Amino acid sequence: MTKKPEPLTKFLLPIDGKGTFTAACRLAGALTALLGDRVTEITLLHVMAGRYLSTHMTNIDIRAGLVLESETFKRLREEFINREITPIMNKAKELVAYYRPKAPIDMEIVDGKPADKILEFVRKYDYSTVVMQRRCMDPVKGSFIGSVTSGILYGRGVCSVYIPGTDFPEEGPVDFKNILIPVDGSAGSLAAVKEAGVFMSYAKATRAILLTVMDVADIAEAAESESWPSPVEEAEGVLKTARKELEQAGIASERIVEKAVAGDPSEIIASYAEESDADIIFLGRTIRSAITDVLVGSVARAVLGKCAKKTMAVVSPEEEE
Repeated sequence: MTKKPEPLTKFLLPIDGKGTFTAACRLAGALTALLGDRVTEITLLHVMAGRYLSTHMTNIDIRAGLVLESETFKRLREEFINREITPIMNKAKELVAYYRPKAPIDMEIVDGKPADKILEFVRKYDYSTVVMQRRCMDPVKGSFIGSVTSGILYGRGVCSVYIPGTDFPEEGPVDFKNILIPVDGSAGSLAAVKEAGVFMSYAKATRAILLTVMDVADIAEAAESESWPSPVEEAEGVLKTARKELEQAGIASERIVEKAVAGDPSEIIASYAEESDADIIFLGRTIRSAITDVLVGSVARAVLGKCAKKTMAVVSPEEEE
């Protein structure tokens, strides 16, 4: 069983070679500056995925000695890094450093499969937080299928994944006034509330909206059978627990708003995200409960797709089996 690191303490920022990292760098810079001394480490990671070899492997018999260890390939690798990767990494570092975070900014360049290598870094060095860009959005399914981001979101790991929305400001100050937290009483949901509480204690956000979504089928069944406790009462208990968690984090009661509604989870969450003008949405990861499958599997993917404008924080449970 893997225990989750303290939230919002060590940041890993994967940088690709296609220039699609600007918003992620701004978000990482804004977050780490906001959190001040809480953040102890910021690492920019580029995974080359063997790209420097792609134009040099044609007609080479890889059985002929340890070709990847040869001086030729070492030279090719170094030249590729200096020509293609170092300028990108320096640009990314400038974008993060613009916000003046207190933690040092380190850079790592490695080979391997991007998603696997990122998760390896997370597990090996106990990163609490990964900040990634939206990429490869499927317009039909509204998901990250096939992307490195998808591999991190749905791979095994106990980090939180922060994803800037398409409306994330391109310049200037970054405000987090309204925070939306869908809750369902599960371990992932509780972890999301806890992390949101830590975040709010630094962000000084105006309010947190706790939202639980009840399945209309469960309500109809309960009404017919007079089952106890009813979905409504269960929802009230979930909201009460979440509120208590935020108050224990030092969040004033008047800054917490509760909503319990029935309907399609992804539609409801997307609707409240717009209605509340949410600056960031905290989602629990791999979650299922008796109230509703609010944040599990296809629903989480649907939320990520339907709320593409919004910045997301996808939070893992505190322990992973």
